[in-house]
Amino acid sequence: MANVLFGMEKTATALLCAACTFGGIHSQTPQPAPPEQAQTEPPLAFEVVSVKPAPPGTIWVAPPFMRDKGVRILGVQKLVAPVNQFIGFAYGMQMSEVLAAFRKQPDWTKEKVYTVTFRADGEPTRAQVREMMRTMLADRFGLQVHEFSMEGTVDKFVLNKPGVPGPNLKPHPADASCTRQDGSSVGQAPDPSKPPVVQCGIVWWSLPGNVLHEEFRDMTIAALAPVLSSLGDSALGTHPVVDATGLTGKYDATLEFRLDEMGMPSDPEADDGGVPSLLRALKEQLGIRVESGEGPVRRFIIEHISQPTPD
Repeated sequence: MANVLFGMEKTATALLCAACTFGGIHSQTPQPAPPEQAQTEPPLAFEVVSVKPAPPGTIWVAPPFMRDKGVRILGVQKLVAPVNQFIGFAYGMQMSEVLAAFRKQPDWTKEKVYTVTFRADGEPTRAQVREMMRTMLADRFGLQVHEFSMEGTVDKFVLNKPGVPGPNLKPHPADASCTRQDGSSVGQAPDPSKPPVVQCGIVWWSLPGNVLHEEFRDMTIAALAPVLSSLGDSALGTHPVVDATGLTGKYDATLEFRLDEMGMPSDPEADDGGVPSLLRALKEQLGIRVESGEGPVRRFIIEHISQPTPD
């Protein structure tokens, strides 16, 4: 039971990290606003925002719109996590970018959990919410970030057999429909006593033996790649992940793999009780292997951050 609970907690942590990057563009460096716009228009900000320390042991929570970019952003939203995850979402970082940016930062930025409750007027886009989050971080945490791009090592998703996806990776049918998620759909296995519900985006649940079952629906491979980079151990997530499969359009995928212990060395090709590691599952189930190569890498320097001002 202890191993199962540990796996569920670690899975929730990893999935929130993945949600922070879902839908971002990771192979390009965001362009700064034109000088005249920066001088005449103030940055977007939440209409209402509250930042409070969460009680010890609080589980991290991501709102539905972070897991499925088709979810409308309306009303009050809540994100529960350490501040490095807020920053990861605000700047569309992958796991490797978050780890690099916070390697030398104080422990509280990675361990102390905060509950941020916010509301924006109207129905903002995800890009607008990211800007509002950056404004909140500057106002409440005194955040100052320097961002730049350089050539570096990237992990590329390529097809194991050119032009041939794996058995669990199929084009999303043009006439297929799916239901936008709410919080209750995350981490919950389907209830066999109820009619099945086809969920959009990412759906996952834990299985015995520290195994993670994931379903991805109506997603591009470019969006899927950075999500998966947050779920492995050191075998995947050390470098930015980019899509080089050549597959276009939307896909549905099912992936089931062993969650290796965080910080413990593992053999990515090893088979433990018939359940593959993440890298092996990618190859066998989705027909995707990971190759190291060179490409543009974003770097984030945290120039200043402090514990938040009170509400």
